[in-house]
Amino acid sequence: MIRILIVEDEPGIAFGLESDLQAEGYQVVLASDGQQAIRRTEAESFDLILLDVMLPHKDGFAVCRELRNTGLSTPIVMLTAKTSEFDKVMGLDLGADDYVTKPFSPRELRARIRAAIRHKTNEPPGTDLHRQLKVAAEVQQRLFPQHRPPLATLDYSGCCQPALGMSGDYYDFLDLAPGRLGLLVADVAGKGIPAALLMASLHASIRTRAPFFEDRCGELVSDLNALLYDSTDSATYATMFYAVYADSSRVLTYANAGNEAPVLLRAGHSKRPECVRLDSRTPPIGLLPKLPASQASVQLEAGDWLLIFTDGVTEARNQDGTEFGCERLLAALNGYSGNSAEQARDHVLDALKHHSGGVPPADDVTLIAGHVLDPA
Repeated sequence: MIRILIVEDEPGIAFGLESDLQAEGYQVVLASDGQQAIRRTEAESFDLILLDVMLPHKDGFAVCRELRNTGLSTPIVMLTAKTSEFDKVMGLDLGADDYVTKPFSPRELRARIRAAIRHKTNEPPGTDLHRQLKVAAEVQQRLFPQHRPPLATLDYSGCCQPALGMSGDYYDFLDLAPGRLGLLVADVAGKGIPAALLMASLHASIRTRAPFFEDRCGELVSDLNALLYDSTDSATYATMFYAVYADSSRVLTYANAGNEAPVLLRAGHSKRPECVRLDSRTPPIGLLPKLPASQASVQLEAGDWLLIFTDGVTEARNQDGTEFGCERLLAALNGYSGNSAEQARDHVLDALKHHSGGVPPADDVTLIAGHVLDPA
């Protein structure tokens, strides 16, 4: 008999689902919260899990991530009242197989359950995992910025190239308020699925919190540190650089928690531009219970170039084991004579590819390029 675990905290919905599915011949087990569900899956085996998103103590996204981190391959269908693409994408990225939006018809739910179980039953060993990884990698790409809020004094562009299909790197452009843009690069320790799952969680946390902190970058980083420290083990951490750019004043306020120091190439009036590194003594987030809310500001001028990147850029090696390094990075940027941030980004990536000489990347490569403009 097919066994289904229903994770739902509202008794009326839980008992209604139980009655309907039992009438279809399924054996049903109920769990009222995430921890109870996790304990159930540790003690028993199930053919499918119906997981509500809105749960007490630990939401369905966190439960889904924890279940997948244990290696559980049981199909998970999420029940959600949230209809935004972001919430659907996040659920799929964390390992869910499908989702049903409340209110739903019992007929639709039964059809989705049959489809999920059929796919699981018919596929040869390893196919399901391969398919999920492929879909998850595609979905994860949608978590990266799909558009760039327009600014009068900054042209900017970013990209992330995963080393293993799914990335622990993350970059984002946050439209905080008129004329204010958040620029973020983060690198979760590790690679592959575990790093990608934590990256998705950080993505949601940053997107939710950043607007409330305005340009208090150090406080946001400190807040994220406490969240990561309290919710993960001692070996989990992430480096990050977060900045807020003010379009009218061209002031960049930033906090750097263990990330590679971004490069600011001053245009000035000399033939050899000045290079400034936006460094920090703040450690990565997640290692310590508290981080100081330290930040700094820098005045940018028209013609300046800004590169924000993870260590996958500078530590990329060629066949001789020689790293790309910051000097080659600067040489690549200096070798670009145009004004397009996107073209400058690609110019640097082409130089990195040429240096590597076909050696597969050992780490994710993430880069944001920015070019400061005169206001129109």
